[in-house]
Amino acid sequence: MDRQETRTRSVPRAPLGRVLVVEDDAKLLDLFVRAVEHGGYECGTATSGDQALWSVLSYRPEVIVLDVVIPHPSGIEVCRHLRTRGWIGGVIVVSARATPEDRDVARRAGADTFLAKPFALGNLLAAIEALLPGNAISSPTPFPQP
Repeated sequence: MDRQETRTRSVPRAPLGRVLVVEDDAKLLDLFVRAVEHGGYECGTATSGDQALWSVLSYRPEVIVLDVVIPHPSGIEVCRHLRTRGWIGGVIVVSARATPEDRDVARRAGADTFLAKPFALGNLLAAIEALLPGNAISSPTPFPQP
């Protein structure tokens, strides 16, 4: 009796979307990038506000994961700058500070979602998915209180 071998070939698939991760902590940046890529997204990086602003122009992400405390300008200033210039991509603000005031500042700057560090990487991927074009949430609640 011949045994037939089933071979599967890994077929590269197109990324689900383009994400820019802005984080100045090298360990967190690596962790976030690995999670985003494992989730099927193409991922670019920046470690400062200036790099983030240039990367939006050159990399053209659909979603930005943006730490608040980064070298000049801050993540909040980057978000505000992008929104005042008409950028419509998704912005996920991440911060170790998560008071109601911090969340309100991020919301007023134009953030779509706020994640308080530490957070489950699954929550990051869910937030990215929700903000991609074509995945609009009908009644988002992007700033839940802890």
